[in-house]
Amino acid sequence: MRCASFWLSVFVWFATVASADERVDYQTQIKHLLSEQCFSCHGALRQKGGLRLDATVFLRKGGDSGPLYSDRNPTESLLIERVTTGDVDDRMPREGKPLTAEQIALLRRWIKQGAVAPDNEPIPPDPRKHWAFQPLRRPAAPATKAPWIRNELDRFIASKHEQQGLVAVGEPSRSILLRRVYFDLAGLPPTRDELQAFLADTSAGAYGRAVDRLLDSPRYGERWARHWMDIWRY
Repeated sequence: MRCASFWLSVFVWFATVASADERVDYQTQIKHLLSEQCFSCHGALRQKGGLRLDATVFLRKGGDSGPLYSDRNPTESLLIERVTTGDVDDRMPREGKPLTAEQIALLRRWIKQGAVAPDNEPIPPDPRKHWAFQPLRRPAAPATKAPWIRNELDRFIASKHEQQGLVAVGEPSRSILLRRVYFDLAGLPPTRDELQAFLADTSAGAYGRAVDRLLDSPRYGERWARHWMDIWRY
């Protein structure tokens, strides 16, 4: 029994030493930890205390209080001091739960191993500059020689056609035109009465009114809701 206990102690000791010597991976371990715990206050949107942590260049620079870590010396590193202090007002992160003992040990090992991180890590852009948050602007429509232009959107399509060396086919008959838009927007062909009513309307805005009626029709919603229902296996 004593022999078994001895060998178990030896195994645990070797496992502890191996864990302490295991190389810490910045991308999968340190960056992941910082992203979960620190980016909300020290990321692209906010940099409390002049500190930003979402790229290597900022990690090495530190913040208003100075460098984050001393070379291979966790004990003298500001980062370790701030995540282990007993002062709740100074301990980081201030929002949420404090770091676990395993997370702090990981940071210690990383610093002790030289705080290895890629030199050319790209700087994340400001999320507020994402195209989805920019105000709408009407671009200038390109010039084109296409004879079938009816509106400004057609100019963009025709311009791409010309760049690709494509030539539009001839104008379809009105019955085919109506069938196309019905299949596109409603997923079904027009009824006989709908087709006859459209052919009888020879005014300039007949096609536009047909499109508007389809967009206002419940069949338009059913047409596109079907794709979502198929995904969810309804």
